[in-house]
Amino acid sequence: MSSSPESLGFEPDRLAAVGKAVEQGMKNNLYPSAAFAVLRHGMIAAKGQFGHIQPDTNPALKTEFDTIFDMASLTKTITATLLLIAVERGELQLGQSVSFHILEADKSAAADCTLRQLATHSSGLPPWKPLYKTTHPTPLDEILSTPLDHLPGTHYAYSDLGYILIGEILTRVCRQPLDQLAQERIFDPVGMKNSSYRPDLSLKNKIAATRNCPWRGEEKILIGEVHDANAHKLNGVAGHAGLFSNVPDMIKFALALQYSPNTAHLKTSPLIHLPTHHLVEDSQIDPSIGGHSIGWFTPPNGMLPCGDLLSNRSFGHTGFTGTSIVFDPTYDLTIILLTNRVYVPGEGTGILRLRRTISNLVAGSILH
Repeated sequence: MSSSPESLGFEPDRLAAVGKAVEQGMKNNLYPSAAFAVLRHGMIAAKGQFGHIQPDTNPALKTEFDTIFDMASLTKTITATLLLIAVERGELQLGQSVSFHILEADKSAAADCTLRQLATHSSGLPPWKPLYKTTHPTPLDEILSTPLDHLPGTHYAYSDLGYILIGEILTRVCRQPLDQLAQERIFDPVGMKNSSYRPDLSLKNKIAATRNCPWRGEEKILIGEVHDANAHKLNGVAGHAGLFSNVPDMIKFALALQYSPNTAHLKTSPLIHLPTHHLVEDSQIDPSIGGHSIGWFTPPNGMLPCGDLLSNRSFGHTGFTGTSIVFDPTYDLTIILLTNRVYVPGEGTGILRLRRTISNLVAGSILH
């Protein structure tokens, strides 16, 4: 599945700068562990891994290419894919409302919000609430008691709450827990053998540690336990966070999501079919309020780490723990970077700059 940079249209020395930049990020203490891959035409052009996954162990465990990371909000891309698969199967429609599927939401402010609005962060729900502190019977009750910040469809606000609702709706409509649904409809068909929502303890020595959770304290080291406090409150399985995965599995996910004649030789089964691709690749909201497809940042969304050189067809997603994946269909390009940047105290501005730098380095190395 790997090929030489030259055969994939890259200038080799320039592409090699990507690995150096990821390594420098580790040396600059942006994160203790990182793994990355650059793909073109369905083939790996560059890859690497740096640092140690659990720096406080003795001896410290080195990062491997298949090290498992807490994916944080990259979980939303799995949830969105499950949503689209359900649409293809006729199980639900994007125009259906929250109250259509969650009957107890009939008096909620979110009652008339549609699945499309939830998936594109245009529902009007606030970005976040500390559900782990709720005094309601369940976190769902807390969300349903939450007033909207804006009228649905009039404003873009990246919201974990919307994706938690999508996860709940998928669970009810498909009559399976969200983690089982992901296993059956994505992980097993694609061969993502190291992806799960609650990693088995036997994988402990393969998982990059996190810490600095605002709720559990700066010094609490988490290994295989979700960093996101709201996802933890939801028993580690939620529509917005909870996924653990690694670079090899995310490569499989990327190829199956972007299935095309160029990747047919890899014997990859498509996760979604051709008519559905535009819902992933193209923004589904009014350009006057932003850019977001069903599950992904799109131009002109500033959260998309596309740098300065990728095309206006690029789309992608990031995770709070330091994870990201970016696609550019114009150049048949995929960039995957996984880190555990939350192990290091700080606001994470360094990883924001690094993601954009990497996109520039990759795009700047394409010859043809």
